[in-house]
Amino acid sequence: MGYLKKFIYIFTDRRQQLVILVAVFLTTSFLEAFGIGLIGPFLSIVENPSLINSNPIANKVYTQLQLQSNSQFIILSGLFIIGVFAIKSTAYLSGKFYTFKTILNQKATIRERLFSAYMLAPYEFHLGRNSADFVNKIVGEANRFTNLVALPLVELCSQTIVVIILVGLMARTNIVLVLVVLFTLLPAFLGFLVLSKRLKQWGQSSSQARKQTLKAVSHGLGGLKETRVVGCEAYFQKELHQHVRQEAAMEIRFKSAQVLPRTLIEALLIVAIVGFVCLSQFLLEQSFQSVISTMGVFAVAALRLVPASSQIVQSLGMLRNSIYTLDSLYLDLKEIETQKLIQPYPENSSAKIFSFKDSLELKDITYRYPTAKSFSLNKISMEIKRGESIGLIGSSGAGKTTLVDVILNLLTPEFGDIQVDGKSIYKNLSGWQKLVGYIPQSIFLLDDTIEQNIAFGIPKHDIDSDRLGYAIKAAQLETLIQDLPQGTHTSVGERGVRLSGGQRQRIGIARALYHQREILVLDEATSALDNETERLISDSITALAGSKTLIIIAHRLTTVEHCDRIYVLEKGQVARSGKYQDVIPTNA
Repeated sequence: MGYLKKFIYIFTDRRQQLVILVAVFLTTSFLEAFGIGLIGPFLSIVENPSLINSNPIANKVYTQLQLQSNSQFIILSGLFIIGVFAIKSTAYLSGKFYTFKTILNQKATIRERLFSAYMLAPYEFHLGRNSADFVNKIVGEANRFTNLVALPLVELCSQTIVVIILVGLMARTNIVLVLVVLFTLLPAFLGFLVLSKRLKQWGQSSSQARKQTLKAVSHGLGGLKETRVVGCEAYFQKELHQHVRQEAAMEIRFKSAQVLPRTLIEALLIVAIVGFVCLSQFLLEQSFQSVISTMGVFAVAALRLVPASSQIVQSLGMLRNSIYTLDSLYLDLKEIETQKLIQPYPENSSAKIFSFKDSLELKDITYRYPTAKSFSLNKISMEIKRGESIGLIGSSGAGKTTLVDVILNLLTPEFGDIQVDGKSIYKNLSGWQKLVGYIPQSIFLLDDTIEQNIAFGIPKHDIDSDRLGYAIKAAQLETLIQDLPQGTHTSVGERGVRLSGGQRQRIGIARALYHQREILVLDEATSALDNETERLISDSITALAGSKTLIIIAHRLTTVEHCDRIYVLEKGQVARSGKYQDVIPTNA
């Protein structure tokens, strides 16, 4: 029941369609059993037409239709059986189409649900996770859930209904036949029980190996330049080899185990046929005619019983193999459910933008990471006037980046408040988000055009050319754009590999300006650049002073020497603040 409960939780959007699927399976199964049930009497009548007169139902049909001969009755009976199977086949195909439509649409829904959940999960949730794990869940595990959980579970229900009805039909025809069949199928199911625990282990090992494979690919190709320079290609190749071979080994075992049920069931049913004929003739002394009639039903039923039985065992194997997949998706969704998801910002929310005319004030900001014992920020207060530029400096671990993450609303303080012109940002977070821009040390660039990277998150047809031109000019990108044959339509390559470090930083600045952010937070925005490029970028930033409010984190003191005010952080507190010459020793 725990397995089914988790499945229904993940399948939450299409529960009603599951009920429809079960109804379709019941209908097709009854039609199939009804058609198969007619085979025995039909064969008996073909072999002995006089049975038409002795059988009340057959005789009534013969009379009502005013037939002239037994041959006409036999032909019409055959056509009727063909019609039943034609209707059954049509219903079966329709049911299969509906099944695939439901399950595969659900896979898309699960992927969207996971992606949205990860995107809207609190920032702390991402701090302890690897992006390869998210990719594996959205791409790999969602696909495994479809192929190894949802489809097998649906097949299990469908084929179980078929087997129950067929066994019931055969029991009505000959109870000895049923006992022989069940007895011969028993070893196949016992074999599954023996393999059950190993199937689960193989599925878990396969999923973990797949996740590690994604990590190895991400690390090796993501840092290709560093990998080439250091010369450690063999390390990543060896790491990938280990994980892909482990996954292959688990898949080989699982696929081989999947072949076993059908092979075993087919062999056992041959034994059952021979055994039943021998038992009927020599021990029960049944007439050959009655055996032929019974065997006719059995032969047609076996055509469905063999694949149905083997499909049941295979489905059970898949469900055992995919327990880790089901658990990982279920636990992730459950964990995110307990988190306070951020609310996506409305597309048309201009009316809610903060009116920033006077000052930004941080009041007693206090924050502690979920697993930490001590506070990373402890009652930090500061006031920033509109148009001012302030610098945040301090040693590593002093709390600079944590403070910026709080300002960016990535982290929510335990105590304290951030106010714009006396109004708390936490009463209008979407408005605050439209006020703040972020320029990190390493700018994330899409594998797309310069235009799309500047207008980050805006569809191509909605890009404002005037705003784009202003952002390019203010970020001093005009020369670069003019030198490129395709201008703003030039592709920057994956992670901006076709651009220099300074050019990437300028695109980051242009991005913040395009989105018309009044407050710009620069987190070590020039620390990775050479001195000349840093000077040029610093000039671009300095040119924004007065028109934009700047919050600058820096290790290089030269980056903040032109700031209106500097705050020195130590152990999560403001140690001192003031003009550059007041807080920085002359020999620094």
